[in-house]
Amino acid sequence: MMLGADLIAKAIARQGVGTVFGLPGHLESVFGALQREGIRLIHMRHESPCVLAADAYAQMRRSLGVACVTSGPGLANAVGGIASAFDNSSPVLIIAGRNPLRMLDARPMQELDHARLVRSIVKWAQVVHDPSRLGEYVEMAARIAMSGQPGPVLLEIPRDVANGEADDAVAAASLGPVLRAHPPAPASEDIARAAALLGDAERPLIVAGAGAYWSDTGAELARLNREFGIPVLLQGSSRGLVPEDMETVFPWPVASVAAQQADVVLFAGCRIAGAIGFGTPPVFAADARFIQIDNDASEIGRGRPVEAPVAGDCRHALASMADALSGRSPARRDVRWVKAAVAPRLERIESAGRSEEGQVHPLRMARELAARMSENGLFVGDGANCNNWFKAVLRCTHSPGFIDHEPFGAMGVGLPHAIGAVAALQEAGDERPVFLGTGDGAFGQYLGELATASLHGLPIFVMVANDGAWGSSRNIALHLFNGTYGVDFAQSGYELVARGLECHGEIAATPAEVGPAFDRALEAVRAGRPAVVNVLVDPDSGLERRDPLLQMITFNRVRFGGA
Repeated sequence: MMLGADLIAKAIARQGVGTVFGLPGHLESVFGALQREGIRLIHMRHESPCVLAADAYAQMRRSLGVACVTSGPGLANAVGGIASAFDNSSPVLIIAGRNPLRMLDARPMQELDHARLVRSIVKWAQVVHDPSRLGEYVEMAARIAMSGQPGPVLLEIPRDVANGEADDAVAAASLGPVLRAHPPAPASEDIARAAALLGDAERPLIVAGAGAYWSDTGAELARLNREFGIPVLLQGSSRGLVPEDMETVFPWPVASVAAQQADVVLFAGCRIAGAIGFGTPPVFAADARFIQIDNDASEIGRGRPVEAPVAGDCRHALASMADALSGRSPARRDVRWVKAAVAPRLERIESAGRSEEGQVHPLRMARELAARMSENGLFVGDGANCNNWFKAVLRCTHSPGFIDHEPFGAMGVGLPHAIGAVAALQEAGDERPVFLGTGDGAFGQYLGELATASLHGLPIFVMVANDGAWGSSRNIALHLFNGTYGVDFAQSGYELVARGLECHGEIAATPAEVGPAFDRALEAVRAGRPAVVNVLVDPDSGLERRDPLLQMITFNRVRFGGA
């Protein structure tokens, strides 16, 4: 007979997972089993980053991620990461330890009603009582996490269940080949309705989102773009599915100013939410008509009417629409209207942040990175003010090419996301570099994970826009009461922290110092070390975002007003 812990490890390996993220406590026997099974364990410093790293790992592979956390306070610490994965629709299996079943309701240390705690931010939560059924439950959890609209799931595994003996015959039944049903195809009448709208449109526009990424729709988006003259704006993780050539394919944060001129808008796996102005004026025209593809029919039409709803797999739906358009033989359109609409914004961005005096503008950081970033590099964005500027400059030409904290918007996720992304690439034998751009407020939240990156050989390039403040909140405070009470802090020496945690550290205090500091940091990254460049940023640079042309991130005020 095998131990329950060994059955867990075999069941995880069966899902194609080669790396697990975790912290010890209640699950030590599982960690030992992972080692015996040849599964890499990246043990971290805080439970929320464990889940966030598994989230990014899942995104990179378009598959399951696994995070292990301890009971009680461990799962409580993980809640922020679980909530972010839930809003990201990332299929993450969280395995939470638990005290032995015999201690049920005895008030032992480190105990909570885990399922009740996370019920609103997971798709499914269950306790396993029988060691022999652990494989079955891992399979069930993975299937639920990956099906329909993906999302996190929770398995509670009491210590005596993990350490108990599993019946070999029962266990074997759960370790056969993994079989998954294909996602549902959209209805033909829905495709016909959508194709008719696109075919009749004068200025159609595709806005692709996470659903397009998870369905791997690059070829289908490219076909609609090239054969039928439909411009494509890429939002969130979909960036890079089609190269952002700034002619007919653009990043949404920069080209959103063009959306108001479209008469028909196709949301391809893109949720109608704050990140795209809620699909309403002034971001979109009041008389525009909308098509929305989503694998969750309940999400279609959130907040606004949709004239052509399409429920089903995004790739299948786009391919079917392209076939239907081919049958209609519509004339190829002139797509120069998007580039013309974006031109004033690009000119304004180009003119901003050019001073060689004083502290650094975040645009200088973005430009210096863009000059050094390889085409296949992955950019991880964090922070608010700085991420606005990074999005203004950096372009994606490969997929996966971009991860940030949207749609949930949790600050601090960047370093854990970068850890998970590098781990996924290393597992695949892919040496493409990973670049993290973050603010000092966001970076400070999980700073200890630099030690994780160093310990596990995860060479991440980190540039920190250090303005000594919660920059975006500082903008709001100055607007509301002309003060900065509660939003300022020191421009701390993050490069010193990096060195203390066995990483390479650099500081750039002036614009001229940024490029050379980046070069030295990149040399360390190429040698296999994580590197941090602490860039002292002008705190007032964020105030320039009052200019609408410099707003790549608009938060919720576009529709609902406010600061």
